[in-house]
Amino acid sequence: MASKQFQYETQPYQEDCINNIISIFDSLHQHQKFCDVLNEHKEKHKYNFPVQNTRNIDIMMETGTGKTFTFIKTMFELNRIFGYKKFIILIPTVPIREGTKTNLEDTQQYFKSYYANEREKEIETFVYESGQISSVKQFIGTEHLSVLVLTPSSFNKDINIINKPLENEIYTPNLFNANQEPPKSYLECLKRLNPIIIMDEPHKFEGDAFKKFFGGFDNYFLRFGATFPKTKNRNDDVLPLSNVAYILDSISSFRQNLVKKIVVYTQDIVQNKDSLVAIDNKKATVNTLSNGIIVKRELGIGGIYNGKSIRKINKDNIVLTDESIIKIDYSQSDEALRQMIRVAIQIHFEKEKALFEQEIKALTLFFIESNIELFRGDNPKVKKIFEEEYNKQRNEIVETINCGCSYYNYLQNDFDSEGNLQVHKGYFSGDKGNTDEKIKAGTDEILKDKKKLLSFESPTRFIFSIWALQEGWDNPNVFTICKLSNQGSETSKLQQIGRGLRISVDQNLKRHTIKEFGGNQEEFWNVNNLDVVVSNQELGFVEAIQNEILINSFFISDTFTEQELKKTLKEKNNFDDLTVRNLFKLLDNKEMILFKETIDGQDIYEKSPDYSAILKQQYFPVEQFKALESLFADDMKYLVQEKSKLKPKKKIVIKDEHKQEFAKLWNTLNRNSIYFIDNIDKESYDKLTTNVAKNIEKIEVDKILLQTIRAKLNVNKIVNADAITTEIAYSKSYQSQVDYLEFVRELSNNTKTPIAFIVDVFNRLSADFKQKMLANNPKQALKEMSDIIKTQLVGDIKAKIHYDTMDGMIKNNDYEFTAGSLGKFQEEITNVNFSLKEEWLFKDIIEYDSDFEKDIILNDPRENNIEIFGKLPKLEINTPLGRYNPDFCYTIKSTSGNQFILIVESKGYETSMRIPPEERMKIEFAEKYFERLNAKLANDNFKIVFKKRINHTQLARLIQETIQS
Repeated sequence: MASKQFQYETQPYQEDCINNIISIFDSLHQHQKFCDVLNEHKEKHKYNFPVQNTRNIDIMMETGTGKTFTFIKTMFELNRIFGYKKFIILIPTVPIREGTKTNLEDTQQYFKSYYANEREKEIETFVYESGQISSVKQFIGTEHLSVLVLTPSSFNKDINIINKPLENEIYTPNLFNANQEPPKSYLECLKRLNPIIIMDEPHKFEGDAFKKFFGGFDNYFLRFGATFPKTKNRNDDVLPLSNVAYILDSISSFRQNLVKKIVVYTQDIVQNKDSLVAIDNKKATVNTLSNGIIVKRELGIGGIYNGKSIRKINKDNIVLTDESIIKIDYSQSDEALRQMIRVAIQIHFEKEKALFEQEIKALTLFFIESNIELFRGDNPKVKKIFEEEYNKQRNEIVETINCGCSYYNYLQNDFDSEGNLQVHKGYFSGDKGNTDEKIKAGTDEILKDKKKLLSFESPTRFIFSIWALQEGWDNPNVFTICKLSNQGSETSKLQQIGRGLRISVDQNLKRHTIKEFGGNQEEFWNVNNLDVVVSNQELGFVEAIQNEILINSFFISDTFTEQELKKTLKEKNNFDDLTVRNLFKLLDNKEMILFKETIDGQDIYEKSPDYSAILKQQYFPVEQFKALESLFADDMKYLVQEKSKLKPKKKIVIKDEHKQEFAKLWNTLNRNSIYFIDNIDKESYDKLTTNVAKNIEKIEVDKILLQTIRAKLNVNKIVNADAITTEIAYSKSYQSQVDYLEFVRELSNNTKTPIAFIVDVFNRLSADFKQKMLANNPKQALKEMSDIIKTQLVGDIKAKIHYDTMDGMIKNNDYEFTAGSLGKFQEEITNVNFSLKEEWLFKDIIEYDSDFEKDIILNDPRENNIEIFGKLPKLEINTPLGRYNPDFCYTIKSTSGNQFILIVESKGYETSMRIPPEERMKIEFAEKYFERLNAKLANDNFKIVFKKRINHTQLARLIQETIQS
C-alpha cells in the first residue's frame, strides 16, 4: 500500500479557534470565575450570545471546514499547555464515529511531526463499539494522553455493559482516591477520571436518557457543531448556542472559499396530481401542478387534496372525507428515478475528465428512500436503472475520446474480470454483520478507507446510501449528490448536502484550496463546485439552503449601526482604523448606505438598492473592492445557484441591427492562424535537449512504500495501555517496471511535441535516473517531466516563433452559431436589463465560462465609444501549447472617427503574475498573433488591439488606452 498521507497545512481560521479556546482555559487556570471569563471573551469578540454557568464552551464551525482536525489539535494544545491527558469524544452516529476514528489515524503522523519536541507526540485512541469493554479498560488504565470515542448507544440504556457493575478483580484500590467509595460501573470510572468532553454535533445529544446516564461529568464540555438550536425546545433538552469561544459562520466559510460552491438541479418529471410532502403543526404541505408549474401549498383541515376535502391531519398522514389515508410519499416514479439518475451521471461525466487531468477523482453520492431492497434486493430497481444509464453514457463517451489517453485507460477499470460493472457500491445500516465479502469490502471502503476511495486505483466512483451517511461521513471528492427521495426534508439542507462541501484533494492527498489557484475564485470554483440533483417534490431547496446560510451567519443583518459596519470591515478584512473610517464615510457620502432611523441614540442604516451599481462606478484598491463587494449577502446567488432543469440550449443568433458590423468584424478576425518556428541549428538544439534533461534530473520522485504491520495482544495486560503492541513485520520500497517505449509515447502525447524530440531528451537522461528515480513512481514522474518540457521548451523557443501571412484563409462566416460556441453556460436575458444590452451582439441569450465573465457582461457600465460588444465565438488561435480562445471583443469609434477592434482576455486573478505559466504563455502568443494581423491590415481604416483585463480593471481604462495607442 502506498505511503501517501493527507497533506495538512496551518489554516488561520482553525488557529484562531484553537487560540480562543486556549485563552479561555488560561483565564480559568488563573482561578477566574467561569462566567466572568466567558463574559470577557464575549465582549472582546463581540459575540451576541448568552453566557451561562453551564460549563459548556461552544464552537460553531460550518460543515466541511475541518471541525475534527481542529478539536484534535485542541486536545494536543490543552495537553501541552495545561497538562490535560484524558478526553472523551461523544459521537452521535456510527458513520461519524468511523470518520472520527479515521481522522485520528490520518492525522497521527502529521501531529507526531508537528509536536516532535513534545513528550506527548501522539494521542492513544480507544474506540468503544459493540460492547468491546476492553477499549474502555485500556483508556482507564493508560497514563498517557488519550481519548475514548463513544456514541450514545454505548451508555443510554441500563443493559449497556458500560453501565453494569464492575468486575471486582479488575481494579485495585489505588486506581482512584483511596478515600472514595469504589466506582460501581465503568461509566462511573470514566467520570472519576474527570476527562474533558468533546461533543461533535451537539444538537444530536438530547433527551432524558442522555441526561440520566451522562450527567455527573464535572469537567468542561467543548461543543463543536455546525448546527445549534437558537432557543431551548419545548422539553428543554437541548442547550442553545452559548458561552461561545469561536464562530465560523456559513457566509464566512463560503466567502473565504473554505467550502465548495453549490448548484442545484431540479428534475422535471411532473405528475398531474397533488402530492403530500410534509406535515408540521397540523398543516399539510402539498405540491400542486398549476399552469404547468409545480407550486407549494399549505393545507389545513377542510383543504382540498386531489378533489377531496381533508378531514383530519395526523403526525405522518392525512385523512380525507372518503376515509382514505394519505401518507407522506418519499418514493419517486420509475420515470422520475431514471431521469434523476441519468442527469446525475451526465453531470458526473461532464466534470470527471477535467478533474482526472488534474489528478482529482470525482465521486457521486446517491441517497435513496428507506428501502435497502432498491439496491440490495432480488430486484434492485435503482441499481438496475443506474447500470443501464451508466453503460449507455459511458459507451457514448468512450467512442469520442482517444483510446490511447490516460482517461480512456482509467475507464477500462469499470468492469471486473467477470465483466461485472464495479463503479458503484452501497452502504446501509443493514449491512452491519453482512457476510458477503463483496458487500463487506464495499462498505469498509466507503466507511473506513477514505484514501482508497480517493485513489484512481479503486474503481468506485458512485456511492448509494439511505440517510446512514447523512451526517458524519464525508468525502472531499464528492462533486455530485443526487437525492432520489425527499426523505429527510425536515433536516437541515446544509447537513444534507454537507457530505460534499469539503474542498477536493488530488492523488497526492493535497487539498486544492484557493491558494493553489493563485487567489482566482473562478478557477477555484471551476474545480470546487457541488452539483445537487433533487426532485420537484423539494420545491424551495435552493431558498432553504440560502436561508440557512443567512440564519447561521450571525453577523449578517438587514439593518446595522455605524459601529457594526466598521467592526465587520475591520475584523473580516484586517483593515486599519483609518481605512475603515474612510470607507464608512465614502459609503455614506455616495449614498451606498442610507440612514433609516435613530434608536436609543444610535443611527440605524440600511443598504441602498443601488449599492452594487454605485460600487462599480468607484475606484478602490482590489482588497477594498472585494471587501465592499462581499459586505452584504448579495453573493448568495453565486454561492448557491439553481438550475431548474437541463434545458436544451438555444442557437446563438446575431441581432439584425448588428449583422453588417459583425460580418466586417468576423471576416477580419476569424482567419486560420499559422505559426512558424525559425530553424534551430544543431548546436542550439543540442543545448535545448541537454537543458531539458538537466532540469528533469533535478526532480525528486517519491517512493512507494509497502508495509505489513503486525499487532500483538497480551492477554495478561488486558487492562493496561501496553496490552497491544505493534511492529513493522515487513517493509520494502516498491519500484515499478517501466515500459520505456510506452512512457516516451505518453510523454510526447502529454506535451504535444514530436516523439523524436522526446527520444533525444530521454537518451540524455542518466541510467541512474531511469532505473531508480523514474521507477519510484512513473505516474508522478510523467506529470513532472511533462510540466518541465512544456514550460522550458516553449520558453526557450518563444523568441523564434512568428505568425506569417494568412491570405486566402478566411473561414466561412454565418449569423448563427451552435449552442456552446461562446461558453459553457447559457442563460436567457429576454427580461434582463444591463448597461450594454443594446450593444450586445446576440439575441436573447448570453453565454459565459465563469461568473467572472457573466459579471462583465451584465455589470460593465455604458461607454459611448462602444458600437458593438460580444463574447467571441470559438476563435481558435494555434500556439505551441495548444489552441487559444480570447474572451471578449468590442468595436470602438473615437471622437476623431477612427475605428478600433478591441480584443480582451479577462482573468479573475489578483495580478497577471498569478496566471498559471502555461496560460500566460498562450496569451503572449495571442499578442504576437494580433500584432501580426494588425500589421497585415494596416492600410484599412481600423486598428486591432489586444488587451489583458485582470480582476476588476475598469473597461473605461482599456478603451482609453486603445484609442491612444
